[in-house]
Amino acid sequence: MREKFEFLLSLKLLECEIKQLTIYSRAYCNCYELLSIKLDELCEFIVKEDTIHHWMVWERDKEVQGQAELLREAAVEALCDVEKNQSKCISLNEMDGNKYLTTLIQSVKDDLESFGITHESKVLFIGSGAFPISVLTIAKEFGAKVMGVDIDSEAVQLSRHAAKAFDIETLVSFSNEKLSSLAFLKETTHIIIASLVKNKIEVLDQLKELIKHKVQIMMRYGNGVKSLFNYPFEYDLSEDWIQRHLIVRNPIYDTIIFEMSTSQNEKKVITHY
Repeated sequence: MREKFEFLLSLKLLECEIKQLTIYSRAYCNCYELLSIKLDELCEFIVKEDTIHHWMVWERDKEVQGQAELLREAAVEALCDVEKNQSKCISLNEMDGNKYLTTLIQSVKDDLESFGITHESKVLFIGSGAFPISVLTIAKEFGAKVMGVDIDSEAVQLSRHAAKAFDIETLVSFSNEKLSSLAFLKETTHIIIASLVKNKIEVLDQLKELIKHKVQIMMRYGNGVKSLFNYPFEYDLSEDWIQRHLIVRNPIYDTIIFEMSTSQNEKKVITHY
């Protein structure tokens, strides 16, 4: 039982430190560096053997589950703030945009290489955030047209400034419109759903009504101990979707690639006849 409370305390301490640093950062911009370091510590914490062991033992405990959710929400809020600050710094030329992008590209490039994106692809990124590194990478590395969608209007505006700073604004666009209002969906070939999108099942239900058969979907998520920094996805896709690949390369989140099943597509055609 002592181990459980030690684990609970470690989760609580991380939550408190992240929340307090978020408050400090909003008041004093120089604290964003400290907040970024603390988020890196959370990532390191997730992959530690002790953390994985304790999670396997206590993951069904209600106290642990509750504290894990509090930590995740604090981390998600902090990351959103950090990304907004990064985007503002890039736009104000306070950071070397090309150098910064180069250091981050490899972190997402491995996932994208298995997704079949080419310069002819039309990619929709759902939950792109204020500093959309995946969107920028797709445009810069593959030459594909990309649209980033986010419910946060400030994040959308900052994303546009970041794209301009990287001189790729002709390839990317951003919107906070609802999926059902996006004309871009008619020509979309690939869709990426970010790990920080909370309502993944709701998004998939919308996409079933809006996309064509053969559109590839990549979903990032974090189950188990990875849910400390990602929204989980525990849902059976077998009825409506065909799973193409399951990738577990990144130690912080998992990735699945799938497309709509033929039967589901036929059902949609009949429904709308």
